[in-house]
Amino acid sequence: MRIEASETTPAAVHPAAMTHEEAVERARCMAEDVRARAAEAEALRRMPEATIRGFIDAGLVRLLTPRAFGGHELSLDAFADATIEIARADGSSGWCFSFLNIHSWLLATFPVEAQRDVWLENPDAALANVNVPAGQVARVEGGYRLSGDWPWASGIHHCDWAMLAGVVPPEPGAEAGPPDVRLFLVPREDWEIRDTWRVAGQRGTGSHNVVVKDKVVPQHRTARMAALSVGQSPGAAVHANPLYRLPVITALASSLVASILGTSQGAYRRWCAATRDRCTMYSREQVASLSHQQIRLAEIAAEIDAAELLFRRALETVRPGGPLSTEQRVRTRRDYAYSAVLCVRAVEKIFNASGGGAHYESSPLQRDWRDVHTMAAHAGLNFDAAAENFGRMTLGLPLNPKDPLA
Repeated sequence: MRIEASETTPAAVHPAAMTHEEAVERARCMAEDVRARAAEAEALRRMPEATIRGFIDAGLVRLLTPRAFGGHELSLDAFADATIEIARADGSSGWCFSFLNIHSWLLATFPVEAQRDVWLENPDAALANVNVPAGQVARVEGGYRLSGDWPWASGIHHCDWAMLAGVVPPEPGAEAGPPDVRLFLVPREDWEIRDTWRVAGQRGTGSHNVVVKDKVVPQHRTARMAALSVGQSPGAAVHANPLYRLPVITALASSLVASILGTSQGAYRRWCAATRDRCTMYSREQVASLSHQQIRLAEIAAEIDAAELLFRRALETVRPGGPLSTEQRVRTRRDYAYSAVLCVRAVEKIFNASGGGAHYESSPLQRDWRDVHTMAAHAGLNFDAAAENFGRMTLGLPLNPKDPLA
């Protein structure tokens, strides 16, 4: 069964179709305001309301939302390019911007009834997502009873719903099998925020814990991770665009790398601008005239360019949509993860070459350095796990059965 816009939402909520170029230009126009609020976001330990409102007013939270529900249904390329523009200005803002959009993509993989629950009321609804199965789940008539305390719920303060992972216990008497990990869609009135986000990097993302206490989630507001991981979701059956048949990790990882890449490019630009005006402390030589600084700049630029090329190749692989072959999934995951590795190396060199002044809180470079390291620590970008399965595939061995992202 396919659905059309007329079946889901009133015509008034359907904006004029936004193009790839328009999305990028709107994001670019917001960059200065985002940069100006970066310190405020750190102090708040969450996104300023003005930043989120700006994204909504510009129509930039619907980039990956299906057209049937008032979205623009753009490609991952367009989404990534817009995210990079925001992340160049501020890493935390880029991270939250990317999640506003990729979590709408994730909702589009749920049963259509769940999508109606969210988007019929508010096409701009913001969603949080935690894939760590931290919840306790019990079967009840018509659904599941959910309790738990989930960490790392980025942007939770401005979210209307949360998609939270938990393991469903097997039916009584059923044979043992793989764990039934599901995402549970929970409305704002059914969860609380526990203030935990006191961290070194990405302070502005507000990635606090979300707590659910004994709430019932109806069956239609759940999605099985096993199906999502291979692009065989309930939403794939109702949305014609193959974008919604991509494996979940393939789509989610694109949001992580776009944020890291954008932040790294922003750090590089800020460093180049500062280097042009710097002089050494004692000899008063122009730092830009030093050959070793020029060589270092070339190396850093090459690493960031290499990271982008790998990222672009991954996006090119997934552009036609799902499903993907095992080879495509494994290589794309490796490319995403190694893009992050290269960005961390480059920003580390930028910071080390920036002198003592970069350590002041007034310097955006110290924030870039902290943010990139924190973003790259996300489990979805673990290079060892991605590289192991790439090596196993290349050598003709089965993938690691204990890797939940394989």
